Amino acid sequence: MIFRIRTKLLIYFMVVFVLLNSVAFIFYKSSEKIVSEYDDSFEQFLLLNDISQQVNLVSEKVNSYIVEEEKTFLNEYYRARTKLLSYQDQLLSELRSEKNSIAVTNYKNMISSFIDASELTIVSFQNKEINLYSSHLNEATKYAGFIQESTLSLLNNELTNYQVFYEEIDKQRKYYQLMGISLFSSTFLLSTLLALWLSGGITKPIRLLSEAAAEISEGNFSGDEVKPTTNDELKLLTNTFNQMRLNIRQLVSEIKQKSELDTLLKELELKSLQNQINPHFLFNTLNTVSKMAYLEEAQNTSRLIEAIAALLRYNLGDLNKSSTLEDEVKIVKEYFYIQRTRFGERIDFITKVDPDCLRIEIPCLILQPIIENAFIHGIESNEEGGTIQLSVFTKEDKICVEVTDNGAGMDEPTLTRLREIAAGVQKEEVFQPGKSTGHSTGIGVKNVIQRLQLFYKRTDVIEIDSVENTGTTFRLLLPQEARGEGNA
Repeated sequence: MIFRIRTKLLIYFMVVFVLLNSVAFIFYKSSEKIVSEYDDSFEQFLLLNDISQQVNLVSEKVNSYIVEEEKTFLNEYYRARTKLLSYQDQLLSELRSEKNSIAVTNYKNMISSFIDASELTIVSFQNKEINLYSSHLNEATKYAGFIQESTLSLLNNELTNYQVFYEEIDKQRKYYQLMGISLFSSTFLLSTLLALWLSGGITKPIRLLSEAAAEISEGNFSGDEVKPTTNDELKLLTNTFNQMRLNIRQLVSEIKQKSELDTLLKELELKSLQNQINPHFLFNTLNTVSKMAYLEEAQNTSRLIEAIAALLRYNLGDLNKSSTLEDEVKIVKEYFYIQRTRFGERIDFITKVDPDCLRIEIPCLILQPIIENAFIHGIESNEEGGTIQLSVFTKEDKICVEVTDNGAGMDEPTLTRLREIAAGVQKEEVFQPGKSTGHSTGIGVKNVIQRLQLFYKRTDVIEIDSVENTGTTFRLLLPQEARGEGNA
């Protein structure tokens, strides 16, 4: 099981995270509870103080109104009375508990009695009932005194409860202090052990990788693989580094191969230039000869010259441009016509072509060199019965092009060498000017193989079967995704 560094770190950080956040959550909830209780106590103090102030203010405004008889004092009385009523409504929810339930209820009733007495005083005064409003005023004053005494009593009870609350807070503070010291110690110990564990597993493979990287920087790509020493991500990094060095070696090899193929194309272009002796003059001359033969009713001669002109025009085209399988088949048919004209009944050319397969793109001058090879090295020496067959059909997910002859076949060393080239194993000079015999293109089969591999960027594009004194089959396996309009 691969235990990645990231997993190790995540587990560590999750443990520390859960531990710290659990403690922090406990601290938070406890402090929130303390603050809430403190706020409640403080709100109770404020509420009792506000009630005391509003009772004094109501009494003051009632007395001021009776003495001055100004409406301003009456309005101020009503505002103070309204506030006092709102504070009275908060008493039961803010102050009442199991211990002081009766005291708070009596306190609320005294406020109601005070408000009622104050209101009767105002009404009696407005009705000019002197004895009655004086009695109510004395009663209101008496209730105000009771309220002040009850307020002090309730405040004293709250302060007593607050003393107990403060002692509990002090105990929790000491407990949290001890917990904080323990948490710091355990976290420090855990972090130290983990740092020692991780550093011991990281430094050694990193050192080995650094030494191997230094070798690569000096151009040495053939060093020994770095052996993984851990079973975490550094193992993956080490394996990736080893694979990278292998890829670099392969890339260097591919660059060399590409250089060889570029040299090959340059030689092909040189050969093409050597063959292009004023091609426009040659084409124009052949066209003139063809027309003269046609006018003289030598239609076979005219057709032969047209075939030669088409063959030369295609062979002298731009080798860097891709063609289509359809164009390649057309040129092969022209080549068949020329050879059939030369050798008559000695050679039979057979074509079995699926028209749906002909729009695939293919490098220029691929089929003709293979046909020429089949003719020159296979059946040219036959006195009779020589056959070359071209077949184009779909096979699984590929377009299959087969060139089959019943000629001399290949000996085992030649077949082995060509198969190695087809498999991308053997690299050798494939173009040898002046050594081919009878070829109209001067392009060898090995050249065709390597250009196909370069075009499709893969090696499994050709198969070769041959039996000595029986015949040879060249089989091109072209990817169907290469279908396109093609460029002639």
